[in-house]
Amino acid sequence: MASPALQSLLATLAASHVEVIVVGGLAAVAQGAPITTHDLDIVPRRTAENIARLVAVLLDLDARYRGHADVKRPTEAILIGKGHSLLMTSSGPLDVLGEIEGQRDYDVLLPDTIEIQIGGNPIRVLKLETIVAIKRQSKHPKDQRMLPVLEAALKGTPR
Repeated sequence: MASPALQSLLATLAASHVEVIVVGGLAAVAQGAPITTHDLDIVPRRTAENIARLVAVLLDLDARYRGHADVKRPTEAILIGKGHSLLMTSSGPLDVLGEIEGQRDYDVLLPDTIEIQIGGNPIRVLKLETIVAIKRQSKHPKDQRMLPVLEAALKGTPR
């Protein structure tokens, strides 16, 4: 389950035609996993045009870095890289990830996504089976605790 604020954040990205892949808990929720998530994790397509659209949306959402008061706002120069930007927006926490486990960026992940509609606009989410595969390889306790729930959801998901 995701808060209305996170759903709004996702809808804003979709309506702004920012090319992203939703990769975290919200991707699993969108595919029927009965979990709760408190942030939105995305991997954006790292082209100059797309990152410019993303920065424009982030500025509209008053995005600021969590825990780093010395870094003012996300910029195109920062977001075009492979690193992580952990942000707080007016609609809630947003993690902008240049790539995820295994150096997988937008282009590498794209074949492992499905398209869903948010407010009549398309957005890509990482397939539940890929999320499960990543969690199986993870050593993080949080991922290991969530794995049985995600695996059960995957068994109930049509392929």
